[in-house]
Amino acid sequence: MAQAPSCPVPVVDLSDFLRGDEQQRARVAAEWDAAMCSVGMAYIVGHGVPPEVIQSLHELALRFFTAPRESKMRYCLNKGYGAGGYVPQGVEAVARSAGNSGAPPDLVENFVFSHRGDPALESVPVPAEPPQLQGAVEQYWDAMVALLHTLMRLSATALSLPDDHFEQCFAQPVTHLRLGYYAAIPAVPEAAAADGAMRYGAHTDYTGFTILRQDPAVGGLEAQTADGSWHGVPSRAGALLVNAGDLIQVWTNDRWRSPPHRVVNPPPERAQLGRLSLVFFTGPADDTMVDALPSTHGADRPKRLGLGLELGLGLGLGLELGLGLGLGPGSGLGSGLGLGLQ
Repeated sequence: MAQAPSCPVPVVDLSDFLRGDEQQRARVAAEWDAAMCSVGMAYIVGHGVPPEVIQSLHELALRFFTAPRESKMRYCLNKGYGAGGYVPQGVEAVARSAGNSGAPPDLVENFVFSHRGDPALESVPVPAEPPQLQGAVEQYWDAMVALLHTLMRLSATALSLPDDHFEQCFAQPVTHLRLGYYAAIPAVPEAAAADGAMRYGAHTDYTGFTILRQDPAVGGLEAQTADGSWHGVPSRAGALLVNAGDLIQVWTNDRWRSPPHRVVNPPPERAQLGRLSLVFFTGPADDTMVDALPSTHGADRPKRLGLGLELGLGLGLGLELGLGLGLGPGSGLGSGLGLGLQ
């Protein structure tokens, strides 16, 4: 696969939005709007998430994924991707959600939490080994929810809406934490990819903003810009990466992009390195009514999508949203969780 061009994803520093005056907040909001319009993705710094919270979950998740297979399979429901818990490599094929029905399974294994790791609510318990994982999941989850509220206030300002516009529908957001591990590719990488398999196929995310902590040492993420070209999106020290999902594109009347993205296989000299992603998927409460936001349509920009129209995104505009927008088997967009991953 040809090397992707240089990264077009801008960096947005949230510090001035969190602590600045009105003019500074407006400047950051304008930068956010520009990033979402052009790429649909932005690195965020000054986000306030403690680095030790990120590092703790990263290290503990690595310990889980590098344990023997039989210990991980205790947490597998054998119901495919979307049921939660552990999903081994060879099950998920995310490119099928984008219409590529013949896409091979991705070279990834996952663990998905949907309820902050609460043992009374999760489909499977948080793994007992390593024993600190439960606390790390809870801390990371809480930090991500706090950041989500900041991003929704920032988005409201960027869209010329009252800064509390999204407060009610995100008071009880639908969120999922996905730990994604791309194990070393055995022997010759070309052999593992002979059928076109890659670490994660091209897709878009389905609901709100996705907050990603990339592996700091091993890359591979690429994003597609509006002209159809693919660009490498490397990790940046201290930064988190945020991309808009399909719901955001619908909600903003196509003003903001839901960018296609993928994780390509490493070059041969790095094929023996594993890669870990910490991914937090977000969306509004289940009973949220979604229609083009007031500032995104008018006489010069009619609503692009409306009630009863086929969206081309697999979403139902103006309909009450169930979990993952009600996407289930046969919807063409994978599981009812409404997830994608980088």
